Amino acid sequence: MLVEDLLDRPELDLRVRVRGRVDRPIRWVHTIEIESPGRFLRGGEVVLTAGVWRTAGITAEAFVADLVAADVAAVGFGLVPPETEVPEEFVAAARDRGLTCFVVPVEVAFLQIVEAFVATKRAEWERPLRRHLAQHDAIVAALRVQRGVGTVVRTLGAQLGEPVAVRAAGGVVAGEVPVSHHPLPLVGEGLADAELLLPRPVEELDVEQQAAVVQAMPFIALEIERARAVRATELRYAWELFEWVHSATVGVDTVRTRLHSLGLPPDGPLAAVVVRTADPDAVAVRLGDLLGGDGVAAQRGGDVVAFARVRDSAVDLARWVHASLGGAVGVGQPGTAAELRVSLLQAAHAAEAVSSRPERGWMTHEQLSSPALLLSAQDPELLAATSRALLGPVLDHDERRGSDLLPSLAAYLDAGGRWQEAARRLHVHINTLRHRMSRVEELTGRSLASTADRVDLYLALRALRQS
Repeated sequence: MLVEDLLDRPELDLRVRVRGRVDRPIRWVHTIEIESPGRFLRGGEVVLTAGVWRTAGITAEAFVADLVAADVAAVGFGLVPPETEVPEEFVAAARDRGLTCFVVPVEVAFLQIVEAFVATKRAEWERPLRRHLAQHDAIVAALRVQRGVGTVVRTLGAQLGEPVAVRAAGGVVAGEVPVSHHPLPLVGEGLADAELLLPRPVEELDVEQQAAVVQAMPFIALEIERARAVRATELRYAWELFEWVHSATVGVDTVRTRLHSLGLPPDGPLAAVVVRTADPDAVAVRLGDLLGGDGVAAQRGGDVVAFARVRDSAVDLARWVHASLGGAVGVGQPGTAAELRVSLLQAAHAAEAVSSRPERGWMTHEQLSSPALLLSAQDPELLAATSRALLGPVLDHDERRGSDLLPSLAAYLDAGGRWQEAARRLHVHINTLRHRMSRVEELTGRSLASTADRVDLYLALRALRQS
């Protein structure tokens, strides 16, 4: 793909400010926002930037000079509101060095440019194959209508007259798994884990069926590689975004720029999603596929984290993610780019609270309103041990003597310390209750006249009930 081919894509609406050598081939399309970007480039790239480097005091002259020294093919400047024009010093620097410079409109995400490049490169890879696949125009025609592994698999299944499927990374990517399936490994870069599932061993297929399988396999491999190339770019951008938001080491303008580059609205409503699961690698991929253009997901530590567009409510989002993926799901409060860090902390807290339950489920920020919920985020064994350290003497006393000190304490605290009400609930005389509470104070060393001690006793009782 040449630079002029990219600039002429009508759906991208790229506006040329400096026309240099537009006949240069493009090696790759790369987004970069750091000082001295040339050290990460090999030459021939189209570099996309939103000018975030300016916040670090880097001049347009220095940034462009480094790009030219790295022999990039062109540079695109993405407009992010409130900016409506490319800085003139940036255009002037590109003009002085003869570097092709173009403007990326506000409504065009950087990922669209990456996808356009990858799609064109894919077409280039297909050209030599198509000369040898004339007898299988059905696959080519189908891909012209709709790209994707599923299109090739459906066409192949129709040609075989039996269901086929593609499996990668332990999951089915496309198609219907045959009842008795026989895996055939796919060949391609990074496809060691991918295989075509056939209804019979390939040697048992007739000649025409074998030819159909052989001709379809390169297309399937190319479609997987294309999807993974775009996904890898998105994951790298997304992982950096999650790190920025969690650490709060960059300004909100940088976060807004990255959200825009990922095709998400910086003004929201966006909510953080955290999924705690035993297989975060696979779940991160599945969640990314589920969200599609409505969010980004990545593995962060042992969790899967995502920023997702909220269409209806946080509750609906949490319920949908849990129904689709299982695990312990937490969803934070929807908001703008400036509020994502709070949303991320809320989602992580909610997922932690849910993961401590015997049965997994989901929780949103709205259910985090009670400080007592902090108990559910603690280790159950630690809670039980801590509670028994305080109430152990009372438990032992009740067990040895058959007394009701612990139930009496619970009734007293539940009644808000109102003696008469607690005694009525227990069906005992008020003096009997006073005597029992006096005994509890002796055994625990705590005073029911102290608010702090009463809170400790209440939380210990609550933890015992949950254990």
